Amino acid sequence: MDENKILKLKTIIEKLHAGVSSDDVKKEFEAEFGSVSAEELAAAERKLMEDGAIQVEQVQKLCDVHASVFGGSVEEIHQGKQVDKTPGHPAFVFIKENEGLKVFLDGDFSKAVQAYKTQKDEESKKNLLAVLKTLSKLDKHYLRKENLFFPYLEKAGITAPPKVMWGVDDEIRDLWKLVIRTLETSSEVLEAELAKLEEQVRSMIDKENNILLPMLQGCMDGDAWLTVGRDSGDIGYCFNGGIEGASPSDATTWYRWNASMSGKEDYAPKQENTGEIVLPSGHMNLEELTWMLNTLPGDVTFVGADDTVRYFSEGKDRVFPRTRSIVGREVAHCHPPKSLKVVEKLVEDFKAGRKDSESFWLQKGTKFILIRYFAVRNENAEYLGVLEVTEEISSLRSLEGQKTLLSE
Repeated sequence: MDENKILKLKTIIEKLHAGVSSDDVKKEFEAEFGSVSAEELAAAERKLMEDGAIQVEQVQKLCDVHASVFGGSVEEIHQGKQVDKTPGHPAFVFIKENEGLKVFLDGDFSKAVQAYKTQKDEESKKNLLAVLKTLSKLDKHYLRKENLFFPYLEKAGITAPPKVMWGVDDEIRDLWKLVIRTLETSSEVLEAELAKLEEQVRSMIDKENNILLPMLQGCMDGDAWLTVGRDSGDIGYCFNGGIEGASPSDATTWYRWNASMSGKEDYAPKQENTGEIVLPSGHMNLEELTWMLNTLPGDVTFVGADDTVRYFSEGKDRVFPRTRSIVGREVAHCHPPKSLKVVEKLVEDFKAGRKDSESFWLQKGTKFILIRYFAVRNENAEYLGVLEVTEEISSLRSLEGQKTLLSE
């Protein structure tokens, strides 16, 4: 894209940021950018952000205009690069989840919202709360996108669109949490909040189908899709019930068949070191070390001095989803935009020696989660990386007195 078009894009984004409605700039945007590919547009936005001309939050405001303009033309733009149509394929499952989500929005969700608007009684409130909690299962869909798809865009140098889309995902999450919390406290939910939630969810469907997936097709090969297929089940699926070719078993069948055919049935890194691993205070073999780390309470993640994820434990009761796709991913890309500044400041303080540790905690439903960060240094106080330890400690908070006998 030439410099004039990039400057034009900057002007349009600035108009949106200044409060001009998306409808007012849509025609201007379509005239200038309706004939370019999503990849070109993403590259232009990335350049503007890298140059400091615009911020991620500003680009988020352009997201709905993207979806509107590309919705009718992206298939022509990306002829020959259609997402895979094979049942069980991760892209196929992802699209079918969006189809199932549309059915849910048009059916159960719409009925519950309309009933609540007209009746405003306890029964309609109860039904609305139930469908909103069903909608919140969409979190699994977004988590797969953020943890499995985004790393491949980042490896291809496409860093701006994932940040923007993740920011919008979090806006949607915050909105459904707000509405659910309001209903649970017996307060009246504003109709505008429900309308905004539905609008943003539907808009994200268009963005994923018409912008995200075509871009993924350009930077993911067969091995990458195998990795996504292998790890998707760890996060889970949603809105795919009754859709042929999109069930968890369909996804597993696709992965096992293709992994078997390619000779990568477990698709795990080769463990060449089968001997003793000698440490200053002891020794163990690779199997012992692996399962010792996986047995530790909570989750352990190590980020190296180069700010890339080097390791995470794979215990049976994980607090937050982790997939092997994050290994090698820059830590800045592992966090949503709203928390990125906190992460960057913490790493900066660790590297400068201003801090050696930091703790955060949060209440998530009935769970109380403690997240601790430690600067890892050698005997010469040289910085080697960051250790993150996350643990669900609700059962520990009520402890008092002492326990000195074995449990029965």
